[in-house]
Amino acid sequence: MLNKVIEQRKREIENFLKDNEEHQDKHIDYILVDPETKETYVLASDENEEAIEFTPFTKNNDGGYSNVPEWDFNFDYYIYNLLDEGKQIAYMTDNVHYSIWNSIHELYPTDIEYKDGVQNYLQYCVDNKITKEYLDDKTGFDTPDIMQYFEGLAVNERIEYKGYIIEVDDTNYDNQKEVLVNVYENQQDYADGKSIDIVSLNKIGLKQNIKDYIDESYINTNTVTISQWQYERDSEKSYFAFVLGYDLLHNMINKYGVLECDTNYDFCDYVANQFLDSEEYHNEKYSSYEMLQEWLSKNKDKIEKEYKDTIGFEEKIYNNNLRIIDTGFRKDESIALVEKDVPSMNRKEYIVAFNYTIDEEKNNLSWGYGRYYYDKKSGQEAYKKVINGGNLAFHTRDESR
Repeated sequence: MLNKVIEQRKREIENFLKDNEEHQDKHIDYILVDPETKETYVLASDENEEAIEFTPFTKNNDGGYSNVPEWDFNFDYYIYNLLDEGKQIAYMTDNVHYSIWNSIHELYPTDIEYKDGVQNYLQYCVDNKITKEYLDDKTGFDTPDIMQYFEGLAVNERIEYKGYIIEVDDTNYDNQKEVLVNVYENQQDYADGKSIDIVSLNKIGLKQNIKDYIDESYINTNTVTISQWQYERDSEKSYFAFVLGYDLLHNMINKYGVLECDTNYDFCDYVANQFLDSEEYHNEKYSSYEMLQEWLSKNKDKIEKEYKDTIGFEEKIYNNNLRIIDTGFRKDESIALVEKDVPSMNRKEYIVAFNYTIDEEKNNLSWGYGRYYYDKKSGQEAYKKVINGGNLAFHTRDESR
């Protein structure tokens, strides 16, 4: 199943070919995509082996393509080279697969320059069940089997090495050239689902990479000592405490106006310790910074309450019925989310207050104008929209104080 971007690109080129008298007999052979830029590399050809390509370098040409001379085309330069750079196969016909298998059979490894590109191609075939039997069935030809050249492993495939069980997991989303593998100490731990390690290794030559990692980490070195483990944990905790204080919790801390550095550092150190014990911290599919953000988002209210308890915060009630829930800015405009108690109607209102001011001496809270909401969730959503630079639609309860 192609994603929407690739499907749209494929449809655009197919429509171009159909409407162009010179190229209407051509069909798309393959689509490669850059996973970061989403740019595509497309080749189309006809039965006479005339080919044209659509790439980022041809989009300014007349028609957006360039002709590919028959003498110039080879899989090494047009496919393996790009796969070696990190491009991925988004679409490829069975006939092209068959031709590539024949080419690898005839030329690999001595007459192919981009061998890592070949390994990436073979990884794609394994992951997408492109086998000799599949190609024989689809093309009606006798396809040469080239899987003896594959140096990697398929997703969910496992090997045993020196008593350890190693199972391939998913691609590392932070590095598309690597794959996550789970390490189990023995067969019983594998059966129980108790891995002792998750590591990201290069897909190219994965079998050997796994063996090298096991030898280096478990066979040829001593087990990490408790003191080493504690040192590494303390180093990570210091990093997370720094990130929390100067980035992720900075706005919350500023909101309560506590300038005592030791108090704020100790609290960030406490929060970092909690994160180190969380499930999110042990999720290695994403960066630790991303998982810290996710964990904070899940525990935002709890962390803020703990901070208020730490600093001995006493909530103020202004004008006998107004309480500030949150504060921030939209450019230079001060914004507050205010809860208003309305005893006569036995309810509360929530106000997004623009250009608010506080007179501490008179215990008075006022604002230039505000948007009123009858439930907290709507008020919070409106406040977040404003803080992120948005504008609120006209509201019947637009009042000034």
